[in-house]
Parts: sequence; C-alpha cells; structure tokens
Amino acid sequence: MYPATGNPTRRRFLTGILILVLANVCFSAKAVIVKMMYRYGVDTQSAIALRMLLALPFYLGVATHLYGRAGNVRLNKREWLAISGLGILSYYVSSMLDFMGLQYVTASVERLVLFTYPTIVLLLSAVLFKKRISGTQYLALALTYSGVVLAFAAEKGVGGQINLLLGGLLVFGCAITYSFYVVYTGEYVHRVGSVKFTCYAVIAATVPTLIQTGVHNQFDIFRFPAQVYVLSVWLAVAATVIPTFLIVEGIRIVGANNSGIIGFVGPVATIVLGYIFLGEPVTGLQLLGTAVVLAGVGLLSWRGTRSFRR
Repeated sequence: MYPATGNPTRRRFLTGILILVLANVCFSAKAVIVKMMYRYGVDTQSAIALRMLLALPFYLGVATHLYGRAGNVRLNKREWLAISGLGILSYYVSSMLDFMGLQYVTASVERLVLFTYPTIVLLLSAVLFKKRISGTQYLALALTYSGVVLAFAAEKGVGGQINLLLGGLLVFGCAITYSFYVVYTGEYVHRVGSVKFTCYAVIAATVPTLIQTGVHNQFDIFRFPAQVYVLSVWLAVAATVIPTFLIVEGIRIVGANNSGIIGFVGPVATIVLGYIFLGEPVTGLQLLGTAVVLAGVGLLSWRGTRSFRR
C-alpha cells in the first residue's frame, strides 16, 4: 500500500495511472474518428494514408533525435528487416483489416473484438513455444469469447447478419496479426528500446501505405471536405502519436501488469465515445457482453500471464 497523500512515490504512481488512462482513451477514439470520416465518403485506403502521412513527421523527428544520441544501438540488416516487417504487419496490415472492419461494425464492437488479443497471444505462445495452458486460462478463453458472442448478439443479432459477421472477422483478423506482432517484438524492443522501435516500425509501415494509395487512387487524398482533414489530424495525433508515447511512459512508471489492468478502460471509453459522437445505442446485452469479455481478459491478466510470457 502507498502512504497518505503527499508521498512522492504515491503521486508518481497516480500520475502513471492517469497517463495510461489518457492513453487508452486516446486509442479508443481511433475507431470513432474513422467512422466519422467514413460519413464523409472517405475510403479505407485514404483514411489510412492520411493517418500515416500526418503521423510520420512526429515519428521521424523522434527517431532522428534518438538516433543521434550517445549510446544509440546500431542495427544490422537482419534487425532492420525484422523491425520493418513487424511494423508493416502491425501498422499496415492490422490497420487495414481494422479500418475495413469498421465499415460493418460499431466502434464499441470493434474495440471489444480487438481487446481479445491477449487470448490470441496465449494461444500463439502455446502453439509456437509449447507453453502449457492452465485450467484458469481455459476459463478465461471461454469467458472472453462468450462475451464477444453476447456483444454481437446485442449489435443486431447473429443470424443472417452477413456484413456484421464480415466486419467482426476482419477486426478479429486485425487482432490476430497484432498478436503476432506482440509475440515477436520482445527481443527487438529490449535491444533498441520501445520508443525507437515504435518509430522505426511506423516509418516502415508508411511505405506500403503510400504504395497502396498510389495504386488505388493515384495519391488523390486531398479531394475531401475540410472536416475530413480536421478528423485526420485528430486520428494521427490524438489517437496515434500521443497514445503510443504515453503508453510507454505509463508502463515505465506503473509496470506492465498494472498497465494491462488499466487497459480495461479502453472498451468502456469506446462505448461512451461511440454513444456521444456516433449515436451508437448502448443496450443491456452489450454491457453484459463487455463485462464478460473484461472478466475473461482480466482473469487471464491476473492469473495467466506467467504461463505465456516469453
């Protein structure tokens, strides 16, 4: 327990919590902003291109600063290729699947499906690294995916909702690709540092994003109403750049385990933001599904992390 108010250690811990809460709320806003952009006729490829282009200067600036510092770790060709590949997997492939899925599901369902990624990391670790899954972890898996089913039932009902299922599968595909990213980033983050790793990964992912935009619409991404570019700035800065750096600082202060628990604010924040800015309905069944998913992931974080942590 931390001492009474005024203790520097306690203030530092509370500051870390606030940083992580803000980071998770910012991350949660991504889906809401993207769906608002879709209302102006923005296509998926253009939305991703605008996000990456507007975010790129920040990551380039930070990467350049870190690269020039004393003690900078120089990477060999294999490490450059690995980090670039992981960045493309996460910030390009995963983002494409996520943005495509948002055409069919609400922001709250998208966030809930993405929130299942710790369970996928668990399964990948069991398959790839022969990590044993405990009874508690099996219960966590059952709870998590039962909650997702409830959330889908709350959306419009499972039966016959082809677009809803398609959207859910696309977002789940995003969760799978992101889980591969999480599983394989450990050694590189440890070597170069999380901030520099993130910068390099985003810079690498910008390349295929621009190539795709050129093929898709010949870089014609400046034909939309002014509101789209305001939203794009929010998407790039408030929902991408700021939270990626805040999350690193928050984890440094409170630790990875505490940060995972604080991450539970994400799905709840998305429900609230979706209701306020998109008019998405909030039903009892949806809240029940959310609670069950949070319980499953919480159980996994509380009892199971040691079993699949590398």
